[in-house]
Amino acid sequence: MRISGNWTKVSAVAMAAALLGAAPAVAADAVFGFSGWSVGYLPTAVAIDRLTEMGYDIEVAELGGNSNQLQAAATGAVQITAIAQVMDAIDQGLDSRFFMEANTNEFLLVSKAELPDCQSLDGKAVGIQSTGSFVGQLAIQWLAQACPTANANLTVIEGSDNRLAALLANQLDSSVVDLQDWTLLQRAKPGEFTVTGDFTKMMPIMRAAFAAQQSFIAENPQLIEDWIRVHLDVYRESYQNPDLLVEKGLELLGEIDAEALPAIVEAFLAAQVWPVNGGLTDQGVMDTINFFNNDGEPFENIKAPADVVDRALLDKVLAE
Repeated sequence: MRISGNWTKVSAVAMAAALLGAAPAVAADAVFGFSGWSVGYLPTAVAIDRLTEMGYDIEVAELGGNSNQLQAAATGAVQITAIAQVMDAIDQGLDSRFFMEANTNEFLLVSKAELPDCQSLDGKAVGIQSTGSFVGQLAIQWLAQACPTANANLTVIEGSDNRLAALLANQLDSSVVDLQDWTLLQRAKPGEFTVTGDFTKMMPIMRAAFAAQQSFIAENPQLIEDWIRVHLDVYRESYQNPDLLVEKGLELLGEIDAEALPAIVEAFLAAQVWPVNGGLTDQGVMDTINFFNNDGEPFENIKAPADVVDRALLDKVLAE
């Protein structure tokens, strides 16, 4: 299952209802809830294998969209989440904190080769998921900051696969795509498209970060430490040995062309989306908070990184 990029916010009413839900009994050491397996989560797949070998019982719940993930986190149906937008739940009362970053922004704005900069997009059709989505906000906020006079024609096409198909069929001039689709686009039509905006560098905000309720962290410090330690090991090894992720991808991501997978993994590695230091820098977290604040629905209670982050165990592991 691919991550859709549709990060629309959950209403306060829905979140309040979720917060009042009863948490089910959990037999595993932890349930990890996330959207579903994708290239971005391949290091986590390897890490969970290793944690299992260490004796941990980690249950994996592929939950799909944001609403499902946030409700599962709020009710205690999962103990570890990965969606950065769990900040919505924290803002509305969930006592959860990020303890390690999973991956940074893996999106680009790609265009026909003759459209190399944001000003050249004036009057051009630019594909987005929706105006309220993460993908849409990347384009909207960047264009507003970099080229406020450029009047791009933002075109809503839901689904990254559909936007990729529209680019290939000459139905879009430009689109926000992830590193996977950019790799596939280059393979299908080499030299016909260019990167107009590299959001992996210009907006390296949190795409995913591991979080848990503070009570769970306090009661399971060794599990959280080992989760961090093993992930950092896998991140470092992956940059030295991409085959580690390619092999896991061949196992989990059957929908991806096996011949294209090594190039896709290499694109993610080249963009350094997996932080070998665990991420969660004050600047990166604050940039992420500001990004979500700028989408028209600012947080009410989250003002600073300390409101959403607990680095204690990450710092302990890094100090070893």
